[in-house]
Amino acid sequence: MQVSKRMALVGLNVSMSVFVGFSVYGFLKYTDGGVAAPGSGVSLPASISIAVLIVASIAGICFFGHQLDLRNLAIFREEEARKSTDAAKQGSRNTARRS
Repeated sequence: MQVSKRMALVGLNVSMSVFVGFSVYGFLKYTDGGVAAPGSGVSLPASISIAVLIVASIAGICFFGHQLDLRNLAIFREEEARKSTDAAKQGSRNTARRS
């Protein structure tokens, strides 16, 4: 499945924001808001849901990051192909002038 470059950027940004947000939220819930009492205020379902959301956001980062890399690679290859054809045209013009 391929997505547009804009969608890849938006998806990557959203996934990274969700990852950071839920990681900080989970850490603060785990430490009970900064007080050193680990595990006292977090229920098992809440911990599991935070972990699932963090894993889903990591998967989103991987997916959308890969899609963005594919788009950038395609752009790079198009530019390289254009440069090589321009160089070939310049080379043929230079050899024609010498003859």
